[in-house]
Amino acid sequence: MENFVNPRLARLGVLLGGWELTTSQGDRVMSRARTTFRWLDGGRFLSQRTDPQTELVPEWEGLAPAWTDSITGLDDHSDAFTVLYTDSRNVCRVYAMTFDDGQWVMTSRPAADFHQRFIGVVAADATAIDGRWEASPDGRVWATDFDVSYRRLAD
Repeated sequence: MENFVNPRLARLGVLLGGWELTTSQGDRVMSRARTTFRWLDGGRFLSQRTDPQTELVPEWEGLAPAWTDSITGLDDHSDAFTVLYTDSRNVCRVYAMTFDDGQWVMTSRPAADFHQRFIGVVAADATAIDGRWEASPDGRVWATDFDVSYRRLAD
């Protein structure tokens, strides 16, 4: 493991490597893609790159991003993570993130009528992450947009 400027960022090391990312609604697979987590700048930041989908249902074409990028950093004063996100649709978002005790949560900055969050659980053996993206018009009543599963790929 690299020498980290802030060792508290090291807890994200469980994410490093390649994953198959599957989105679904109910029992229906909506998309599949490869996503990869890497350290940037000697472990000062974590990057996530999701490549174009290998599978995508027709009704998501043009709506789902072809690729995504994000960078996660840590404020050592507050011990709070921040995620900067962008994708092929020119969407740019900022998320507050927590990653503790096997639970991964990202919450968007609130807007007048748009609230979004991801809630995921990392398996004890770090080979799977199961979660969901949720949306809310008011930040109080949440509904699942779609489910997400990460499955670690063999290196």
